[in-house]
Amino acid sequence: MMSARVLIIFVAIAITEFPSVLGQKEIAELPEVKGYKLHCIESSGITETSAKKLSDGEQIKEPDQSTKCFVQCFFQKLRLMDEKGAVLKDKLEVFLTRLMDADKAKEYVKQCDHRRTNPCDTAWAIYDCYLGKKAKLF
Repeated sequence: MMSARVLIIFVAIAITEFPSVLGQKEIAELPEVKGYKLHCIESSGITETSAKKLSDGEQIKEPDQSTKCFVQCFFQKLRLMDEKGAVLKDKLEVFLTRLMDADKAKEYVKQCDHRRTNPCDTAWAIYDCYLGKKAKLF
C-alpha cells in the first residue's frame, strides 16, 4: 500500500544502516525501532543471509515467505500496517517525513500503494517498491 521497491522502510536485520541516498536520516536513530528487529527475526524465522541483505539494502529477487513476513512484522511494529495487512497511509506518510522530505514521502506513499493476497506479500511489495526508488529503509 506504499510504493517503490524499498518500503523496507520497515524491515531488516541490521537496521543500523538506513543511509541516505535521498537525504534520509538513519532508521536506527528513531527511538521506536529498538527491540523490533530482534522480535521480528524471532517471529518470522528469517535467515541470517536474507536479514543481512535487507540490512545492506540489497535486492532479493525471490524472497521466501519468512523474509516477507519479517518486513510485515516490522511494519506492524512501527504501526504502519495493521494485523490484517492494511497499510495505514496517514501514519506511513508521517513516519516517512522523519526520514525524507514531506513531498517525497507523500509521493512514495501514493506510488507504492500495493495490495496483495496476504499481509506478508503486501508488506514485501511495498518494501520492494521503495527499494526501487533507492530509499533504504533498513
